[in-house]
Amino acid sequence: MASWADFERAAPELAAFGRARLDGWVAYLATVDAHGAPRVHPVSPWLAAGGLFIRMYPTSPKVADLELDPRYALHSPVDDDDGTPGEFAIRGGAALVADPERLSAANEGKATPERYVVLEFGVEDVLATTYDGEETSRRRWHA
Repeated sequence: MASWADFERAAPELAAFGRARLDGWVAYLATVDAHGAPRVHPVSPWLAAGGLFIRMYPTSPKVADLELDPRYALHSPVDDDDGTPGEFAIRGGAALVADPERLSAANEGKATPERYVVLEFGVEDVLATTYDGEETSRRRWHA
């Protein structure tokens, strides 16, 4: 599995599109619960220090799901029924950021109150979709 930085080096144009659709937006995170059922959560991802991060309460079902099964899918917001300015979907595995130096780099000056944990999301598969009238364009990347 690749880091965001690995993905960015391998597919810079696609990564720039993903950054514009994810960084600072509310996106949708899919996890698998303890019974094997999918679960979707609104989250606020950010990109920093070559990684993709999401902050959560440690008691969040998202954290419990990802501790049991680190696989995830993350989908950007869609602005309207026409899908403008496009969709960005990513799959991979997540892990808690425990190293204080990595946590500090991830936060880039943001305060992470003790009530939160931060997870880093690895990149395995990416799909970007754009729409231009009846024309649909899809770009894919796989680690």
